[in-house]
Amino acid sequence: MESSLLKPFARAFSVFNRRYVNRFIPVVPQLTAGPVEVSAEGEQVIAALRQAIAQIRAMLDTYPKIAELDELIYMHIVDLGLKLAIPIRDGDAEVSVGWDLDVRPDFVLDLYSKNIRNLAEVSRGERFDLSAVYRIIRVLFIPFLRGLYQADYDHLPEDKSYLQLDNFIQVEVVPETPVEVDGFPGPARATVVNVDHQWLVFEGWQGDPDIRYSMNVTQAVQFAYLIRVKMGRKDLSLGDFRQIVAEYNELKKQTTVYERSWH
Repeated sequence: MESSLLKPFARAFSVFNRRYVNRFIPVVPQLTAGPVEVSAEGEQVIAALRQAIAQIRAMLDTYPKIAELDELIYMHIVDLGLKLAIPIRDGDAEVSVGWDLDVRPDFVLDLYSKNIRNLAEVSRGERFDLSAVYRIIRVLFIPFLRGLYQADYDHLPEDKSYLQLDNFIQVEVVPETPVEVDGFPGPARATVVNVDHQWLVFEGWQGDPDIRYSMNVTQAVQFAYLIRVKMGRKDLSLGDFRQIVAEYNELKKQTTVYERSWH
């Protein structure tokens, strides 16, 4: 539940707020459990996913922040009709078949078997290059944004004005050099709108937004880390909370490339 220590900070932002979204209502995904029997091709995909997990786990010394992730991913391998549950914690992950409909995941990912094989391939070696990270971002971009915006943030103050989020946003991630990702044409771009306090995320750019953010791969990873890891902690002190929000809003300023003039 919401921490009373953080309420005064939130109120300070809400007093003069005439622009930013102040309430979030989590969007509950519609889930079905899926079959429990796995085909031979499905077993191969699960093996490739476990291989990728082992390879990423071996990079913990290089990327220690991976160990801070605490997420439950429900993955749907669309071309096989395979549904997998993947809890991530302490730098490791497990893979099991089927979804528990009584448990809400942090992210729901609709992927294809070739995406899993590609992940196993790009995670070979001692580190990711930025091109490989962008490929992962491009595949996960829309479902990950939905997870970010539609998550349950009840542990944070109810009035979310301090996040300074407009109700019509566009965002893109730009690779250092052009990268085409098989099955995901075009750049990583999304339109995010708030309707009746619910965040809806769409592929590509639509309409004239209130604000547009354009970021490189490193900035995109930093955004995700601040929101899902640092801001997601349940034991935040007021000082830590203020620092995280300040870093988050500064990063938004750095990546703002367009703002509608009437703002």
